[in-house]
Amino acid sequence: MRTPFSARTAVLVRCVLACTAASAVPSMVPSLVGAQTTGTGRPPTKPPARPPAATATSAAIAPDSLFPYQPGIDVAHYDFGITLPGHGREFQGSATLTVNRRRSVDTLRLDLKAAMIVDSVQVGTRARAFRRDQERVYIPLQTADGTRLTVRVRWHGAPEDGLIITERDSTAEAERGWRAFGDNWPNRARHWLPTVDHPSDKATVRWTVVAPSELSVVANGAQTSHASLSSRQGFSAWQFTMRQPIPTYLMVVGAARMTETPLGRTACGSGIDGACVPQSVWTFPQETNYVPGPFSEAGRVIEMFAKTATGFPYEHLAHLQSSTRFGGMENATAIFYSDNAFRRHNVGIGLIAHETAHQWFGNAVSPRRWEDVWLSEGFATYWAALYLRASRGDTAYLGELRRMRSSVLRASVVSSRPVVDTVGAVAPMTLLNANSYQKGGFVLRMLHDMLGDSVFFAGVREYQRRFRHGTATTGELQRIMERHAARSLDAFFLQWLHRPGFAELTVTWRYDAATRMLESTVTQSARFAPYAVPLVLALRDANGATQRITLTVQPTATQTLRTPIGLIGTPVAVDADPDVGVLGDIRVERQTP
Repeated sequence: MRTPFSARTAVLVRCVLACTAASAVPSMVPSLVGAQTTGTGRPPTKPPARPPAATATSAAIAPDSLFPYQPGIDVAHYDFGITLPGHGREFQGSATLTVNRRRSVDTLRLDLKAAMIVDSVQVGTRARAFRRDQERVYIPLQTADGTRLTVRVRWHGAPEDGLIITERDSTAEAERGWRAFGDNWPNRARHWLPTVDHPSDKATVRWTVVAPSELSVVANGAQTSHASLSSRQGFSAWQFTMRQPIPTYLMVVGAARMTETPLGRTACGSGIDGACVPQSVWTFPQETNYVPGPFSEAGRVIEMFAKTATGFPYEHLAHLQSSTRFGGMENATAIFYSDNAFRRHNVGIGLIAHETAHQWFGNAVSPRRWEDVWLSEGFATYWAALYLRASRGDTAYLGELRRMRSSVLRASVVSSRPVVDTVGAVAPMTLLNANSYQKGGFVLRMLHDMLGDSVFFAGVREYQRRFRHGTATTGELQRIMERHAARSLDAFFLQWLHRPGFAELTVTWRYDAATRMLESTVTQSARFAPYAVPLVLALRDANGATQRITLTVQPTATQTLRTPIGLIGTPVAVDADPDVGVLGDIRVERQTP
């Protein structure tokens, strides 16, 4: 489990619309079954060589730099229909996609694993032949299809991942019953949903979920209808509408025997247009007595984040006990927490704050490329630490910064790979490491300290406003912060985000009583390129008097600085970085005569 306010086990934290009337829901059910097969539903053994308008989509395709995964294709909306039987592992699905495409693009590639059997594909109102391999469905597009398409896919199967289905396979599980939870991060939606499975292509989503009436169902967005099905005894249909575009890794449903504990209308004034933010906690019945517990602070978390990063981006927020493989997963409007965290009653406020921060960082503003995932994890890590400072004080905050720094110094990946790491393009799961979490968070702490509250938070707020419900890169964040700082931040971003490592400094000092000067020689390790850092030294003399000085350390192997000292007595102790402001391994030695 993840220790509250520490990302030492960051991989566990990962810790991811108008509607029809309720009377129309039963008509959705036949569309999920019995479709005629077109094309090849199963892949070969070897791979062959009307929805609601989206918030920020247009029939005009943006430059390829905004859609690097599948240039010329922009899925604006997904309308998913999912039938969950309440037993076994197989389900049925339908999807209607609204797709903008550049006319020259002749193929739509949908990520969908081989375990999902495609029953039919339509483009517009006509069936369309398609081909498959182990990873994708390839749908040919014609000039006559136009630049704004409606694509329909029907499929079924037993997912190997992505939709985590737990059956009644033990006495303990029988008490909880059959359940299913989406768990898509980073690119595991393809295990059960046909999508363009990359964070650069955000879309709005509507869910229609048919499941046994004894279950509760939660999905992204607002619940817009819930009705029993006269056509299928013992089953009900739920609809949820997500008006804001989100990445596919956040598109999830949860279906289980759950009890809802409302937290009420929280953080009033912090929501959209100054509204309140209704929150609730969904637990398995056995854990109902655990809540509200740590979730009693959930409203204050949103209030603090809204002040520093603009208003909450969605209409409400639910917190769910779930089957996610991570300690927490930040699915938009529906955060999934691990089952064990609830069973053991150890959901920490640090985890809640981290996942809530993702609603801004990662969800509302998403990394356009996997190598920029620190824009999600680093921000969530640092904002959770900021909440600790606001709610527990500076001592707790500094303690968390020390834990973050210690994790960075111990992690081998920090020494070998940069934070902005191109390996993520092919293996995004490997980015769940100390670079993305603790180092990314600590870099923000240093940037905050360098720029000051006013400039730092003004820059972050502009970043949120400019890219809200879109995607961003590290370079775009840098340019916004530079505009507010009125100076170049090239050196800062280069040394901390685009190079491996951290500062390794040895400070050797001696005091010249005649001139009352402290002479400090700073030596940087040859293991990494040298760093430019402001290094604070805290001095104390024999009488207990103290003074702080700041050394402007240049990116050179060795540097000697002389600083006037105001202490009456001779310094007897010198400590480096008392406010935990430098990401480095810093040693202080007194020069021997």
